[in-house]
Amino acid sequence: MPLALPSTKTFADMLAELRSRCKLNATIGSTPALESILTEANDYVFGELDDGLPWRSTLSVYANQAEYAPFITDEGIRVARGSVQSVWIEQGDSSRVLLPQGISHAQRADTALRSIPERYDTTMRGGTSDQGEFTLEVWPTPDQTYTLHIDHNRILSRFSATTDKPCAPYRLVLGYAVAMGKAHLGQPDADTAGQAFKTMLSAERQRQRENRRFIPPTSERRGPRVVSTANGYRQV
Repeated sequence: MPLALPSTKTFADMLAELRSRCKLNATIGSTPALESILTEANDYVFGELDDGLPWRSTLSVYANQAEYAPFITDEGIRVARGSVQSVWIEQGDSSRVLLPQGISHAQRADTALRSIPERYDTTMRGGTSDQGEFTLEVWPTPDQTYTLHIDHNRILSRFSATTDKPCAPYRLVLGYAVAMGKAHLGQPDADTAGQAFKTMLSAERQRQRENRRFIPPTSERRGPRVVSTANGYRQV
C-alpha cells in the first residue's frame, strides 16, 4: 500500500498558527525564536519517523511539455534531489514500463519528435545547485497525457522560507513547535502541549509499524558459488 502524506501547509501558514497557539498575534510583530523553533520541529520530527523509507508517487506528464519544474508529484510532494529510485510509465490499464535514466544532447536536439516517453532524466534548472529548481525531464516530448509512477525517498529538505512545506506530517511538526514555543515563552500549559505531542508521535510510529511487511527468507536453491575454506577456495 503506497504511503501518502495528508494535506499539508506552508511554513508561513504554520508560523501564523504557531503564534496563535502560543497566544500571540498571528501576524503582528517579529518572532525569530518561534521561526527557529518551527524549523527545528521539522528536523526533529523527520528524524523520529521513518520518512527515509521508499515512497510511491505519481506524476502526470502532458502533451508538448518535456520538463517539469519544480518536480512536484500529483500528491503535492516535492521530490528532492538525489531521492529518485526509479520511474515507470503507465501503458494502458495493466502495464507499466521502467524508464531508463539519461537523455543525450542529440536526443534533446530532436525537438519536433512527439511520442510516448522512453527515457527520463533529472537536473537543476534556473540557477546554482542551491538556488535552482530540481527538474524532471522526459524524452521524447509526450504526444498526449501519460502517468508516471515514481519510487523515491523522502529526504530532509529546507523548511524556513515562506512557501516551504514540512518533510513530515505537519500536525506533528506543529505539535512539537507549540510545545517548545510555550516552554520558551514560559506559558503554564507547556507540559500539557508536550504530552499531547508525545501521544501523537507514538500513534504515528504505530501506524508506520503497521505498514511494514515481513518478507521470509527464500527457499529457492542458490546456484553454485565460490567460498573460502581452510583448504583454499572451492565451489559449492
